[in-house]
Amino acid sequence: MTTFLISGGRGLIGKTLSKTLKMQGHKVYKLTRKPKRKSHIYWNPEKQSIESKYLNEIEVIINLAGANIGEKKWSEKRKLELINSRVNSIHFLRNSAANMPKLQYFISASGINCYGYNKHHEMTESDEFGDDFLSTLVKEWEKASNTFKEICPVGILRIAMVVDKKGGALNKIMKSVKFGLGSPLGNGQQYVPWVHIRDLCRMFVHCIDQKKEGVYNAANGYLSNKEFMRTISKKMKKPFFFPAVPRSILSLALGEMSTMLTESLKVSNDKIRKTGFTFKHESFDSAMAEIVNNDN
Repeated sequence: MTTFLISGGRGLIGKTLSKTLKMQGHKVYKLTRKPKRKSHIYWNPEKQSIESKYLNEIEVIINLAGANIGEKKWSEKRKLELINSRVNSIHFLRNSAANMPKLQYFISASGINCYGYNKHHEMTESDEFGDDFLSTLVKEWEKASNTFKEICPVGILRIAMVVDKKGGALNKIMKSVKFGLGSPLGNGQQYVPWVHIRDLCRMFVHCIDQKKEGVYNAANGYLSNKEFMRTISKKMKKPFFFPAVPRSILSLALGEMSTMLTESLKVSNDKIRKTGFTFKHESFDSAMAEIVNNDN
């Protein structure tokens, strides 16, 4: 049995990963501003406050903390919030690690958007960061995570769009498709990297078990936005004939954030595969089939 500490444990990934770890017989504590259970530990990174209880038990930290990137338009103020909610919380965790004598491993979420967009080849972990906002955010995020290298091995997963019916972007897309509004976004030719929630949680466990160090692309694969939307509509048995949503409309509605939907990104998952990790879902068709069937 291993004792885990999860920041951001009440989010989509945190809830599923916590359940997975508990089913495997591990002990899981969650950092939260609103403790409701014995397994919750109060913290407030902005106020540099954290309960000391249980910290001396922690063996592995899983960092998932960070403000929701898609929740609001990216004003300059919001951009700063997105960065600080990730970087400052990690620095506070790093300082708090002084009270974790059993700490053996730190693993953090990161973003697949770090490479920039519209490159013509599959991006690998050795490729350089892009020069847009998301690339800058991820660069600072990972730099903060790597401060843990002073005390333990560090693993980082660059996470693609998480597909799960319980939340995230797919949940919102499925709601629109349910009402017959399935259509491509932008020109529909842009590539979308994706990862099934269960494969993502398995990847976290795989890296933790082997104490893998460095960065890994966390993506089952990628496909065009048109095929992405067509597959969702097909599996939900809903029409797919609406005209594409123009890029200009998305830009007007979402501002700079619309690039996440309209720009293209291909990523390789060869590095994680070479560690012995295997994906349950080799295709988006397979992933959506499971999600829709489990939704009935």
